[in-house]
Amino acid sequence: MAATTRQICLTERAIGDYSEFALRQGMSLVSQRIYLFSATLRDNLTIALMPDQKVDDLRLLEVLNQVGLANLTEIERPLDLWLGAGGRQLSGGEQRRIGVARVLLRDAPLLLLDEPTEGLDKATERDILKLLFEFAQGKTMVMISHRLTAMALMDNIHLLEAGKIRISGNHQQLLATDDYYRSLYQQL
Repeated sequence: MAATTRQICLTERAIGDYSEFALRQGMSLVSQRIYLFSATLRDNLTIALMPDQKVDDLRLLEVLNQVGLANLTEIERPLDLWLGAGGRQLSGGEQRRIGVARVLLRDAPLLLLDEPTEGLDKATERDILKLLFEFAQGKTMVMISHRLTAMALMDNIHLLEAGKIRISGNHQQLLATDDYYRSLYQQL
């Protein structure tokens, strides 16, 4: 059997045609582990901004409210709140939502989301995914997840098994044709 070669393209150009700097500028990331610096809440939010991007305090507070962190905005001078190394005073869910807030503040055309709702309760997960899908309109979003929440909203799903793509399709196609996918969806 002949090997099939494929190429990753962004805006119809091969990914190799872009410099590393251009690729980094064109994407926004929520990683599996959200790193918070020993700095203020403002510093931890604005670290994700593009070099020429300016955001005022009102926008920062608005985004905190969007991701469900209104409790942080109720304290006096919330953006000056010192988070400490790793954001120890924040819960894992609060840290995760700060990671999502960073994405919302950076208007990049490519969103890379690695378990963006890990550790969130079901209601908060739904709210955050709704927010991310609204924000992703007109952008490319790649989401890695063990949870099958919001799969019906995905254009394409690639189910990996043992490091290889097991099957691909949209949610309805996979439910109709793949017993394994269907059982995963029903379990989760």
